[in-house]
Amino acid sequence: MVKSPAVVGYISREDYAEYRAVCVDGDSMPSDYRVFLKSYNQHLGELRASGVFPTQMNIKPVELAAWCKSNGHAIDSGGRTAYANFVFAGLNIKR
Repeated sequence: MVKSPAVVGYISREDYAEYRAVCVDGDSMPSDYRVFLKSYNQHLGELRASGVFPTQMNIKPVELAAWCKSNGHAIDSGGRTAYANFVFAGLNIKR
């Protein structure tokens, strides 16, 4: 199986509360970081099992919010995906 690269955003424990606060859908995210982390790790496992090689990217809430604002995105799933794609493109990894 050929593995495809992808960027998956990672939020540290220290940044999680601020991350939830800046995201318009933050109230729908788990309030407990351990629950978030369990779901995140499960997602990574599913990606790997499907042939995707995820590169974890540490997301800083302030940088995400600034990028979304300057690029006309809401800080939601679509904005986070656009930000991850922007950062991924800058990593110069072949897809």
